[in-house]
Amino acid sequence: MYKERLLLVDGHNLLFQMFYGMPAKILGKDNKPIHAIVGFLGALLKIIKNIEPSNIVVIFDGESGSNRAEINPEYKANRTDYTDIEEIDNPFSQLEDIMKSLEYINIRYFETINGFEADDVIASYVKMYREKMKIFIVSNDTDFLQLIDKNVSLYVYRGKNTVIYDEEKVFERYGVKSAMFADYKALVGDKSDNLKGVPKVGPKTATKLINEYGGVHSILENLTNIQLPSIKATLNENIARVKVDLDLIKLTGNAPLPFLIHDTIYNYNNEKSTTMKILKDTGIV
Repeated sequence: MYKERLLLVDGHNLLFQMFYGMPAKILGKDNKPIHAIVGFLGALLKIIKNIEPSNIVVIFDGESGSNRAEINPEYKANRTDYTDIEEIDNPFSQLEDIMKSLEYINIRYFETINGFEADDVIASYVKMYREKMKIFIVSNDTDFLQLIDKNVSLYVYRGKNTVIYDEEKVFERYGVKSAMFADYKALVGDKSDNLKGVPKVGPKTATKLINEYGGVHSILENLTNIQLPSIKATLNENIARVKVDLDLIKLTGNAPLPFLIHDTIYNYNNEKSTTMKILKDTGIV
């Protein structure tokens, strides 16, 4: 068991979860909404208390956009454009104060650049440190399930109903090993990323194909062996799409790391000494 524990937080994911998941709008002294700030910090401190990490990095998606949209214009094309949305209904209106609060408690955060997403940077940390540390990824984005192994877990924060995915939990939930999860998702699709998947291939069929033949490329190489004519036909008709979607879903860990690991050590003494400063500066008190 590693003493060092690395907590990697999908920043925008937690921001949106708290903005839309808090039971009521909470207003600060200036009557501006601060419920996402309160929820984000509250959730993060609870997670820290539970996991007791030695190192923490919060990664936010930057404004440069994603290179994946150049490969497939449909990728995330269903996402809301918040450019002209009023402050009270805009989760990004509270992002600056969240970042400021993270600085107060010396938690390193980073906004992605050069077409990389938070997923890519998190995958790079996993690739670099999975053999040296116990890693917990905080997100409800199932893309991260492909990274799970004996040292890497996905922490899906839901308060008292929090779920931590390890290798066993992934197989129990989806019927495939975590190493095959990107292939599974390429077959069934992903509504949140606007990836259609292969028509007529649902979770049960995808699981059966993967467990019988392996990943997407192995399945396509074995088309002649697939018995059900409708599945064989739909796979044959969607070869190009499923290959592209697999490339979009796969997290290769090729993004540059914003911080070296020794720069991400978490100082637990900062929590108490800066709490009141955070509360005052964000207008909570």
